[in-house]
Amino acid sequence: MSEKKKKNHTQIIEEYIDHHGLKKGNLTSGSVKGYGTLDIVLISVYDTGFDIFLLKDEAVSNVVSYNWNQFSEVEIDKFALSTGFSLLGEKEITLKITEDKHFYSQLEKHNIKMIFKKRNWQNKLLGFRSQNKLKMVMATAIYLITILLIVVPIVAYNLPSAKQDRIDVEAAKLKKEATEKENRDKEAAEAEEFNKKQANNKKQQKENDRELVTNTIDRLQKYIDDSNGQLIKIEPMTNSWDNVYAFVSDSFKTMPLSEKESWVNETGSDIKNRIKGGGIAEDPRIYFVYKDQSKLAVPDTFNETYKIKD
Repeated sequence: MSEKKKKNHTQIIEEYIDHHGLKKGNLTSGSVKGYGTLDIVLISVYDTGFDIFLLKDEAVSNVVSYNWNQFSEVEIDKFALSTGFSLLGEKEITLKITEDKHFYSQLEKHNIKMIFKKRNWQNKLLGFRSQNKLKMVMATAIYLITILLIVVPIVAYNLPSAKQDRIDVEAAKLKKEATEKENRDKEAAEAEEFNKKQANNKKQQKENDRELVTNTIDRLQKYIDDSNGQLIKIEPMTNSWDNVYAFVSDSFKTMPLSEKESWVNETGSDIKNRIKGGGIAEDPRIYFVYKDQSKLAVPDTFNETYKIKD
């Protein structure tokens, strides 16, 4: 289960105003003379007055209300981050407000005399407003350290030696990038050249293979032509010359067995040597068949002799 989202101070005050029927105004943070330094104070400014809310442990612990007609004049002390208002009249109160626009507006609207306290600009800074010597020394040290932290890096960055270092670093970076690009381009060109050579080699190999097949087929066809009609055609099985069909004439069906064995062994050896000599197969196996692919003879286990299957 997710944790309930924590309310901020403004939401706490707005809910308190709604639940207690108080007048709604413009909320701003601030502080009140007489309250603790670390007390959380919010001020709601509206047409007829203003309410001061004190928060303790994330809840409203005290509310004080004032009407504008209770005041006749106000001394205003402008600081760097806030504005001090010392209100005088039927009641008196001194407070500081961070966002003073609405407070000013109501002071003018109700004709409350405004007296602006004059301060030198440095007395508006934190640490110098109270004119306490210890606070001013500490504030001065903090301001000087802050200025040094800002100014020193800027000065160091703009020194001639620093500028030259940046130029040298940038030049080295550009040189490195150019070298890396040159190397990449060189590698790409070499890879492209290699791929072209590979493609040409493959193309040439295919052409050589086709030429070997053509030459072998021509030699086999001449052998067929010289067989006195006993061989009809010779072709690879399933496009591979490792296993070859040798189609024979039907005249073998009436030929004596001894003649068949003699002929197929001699012819098988001749065909095998012609295919090996053509370089298209290392150890072709020859199968003698008729036109209907019924077998006449097949090679034995070691492909050295042929067995009659007629």
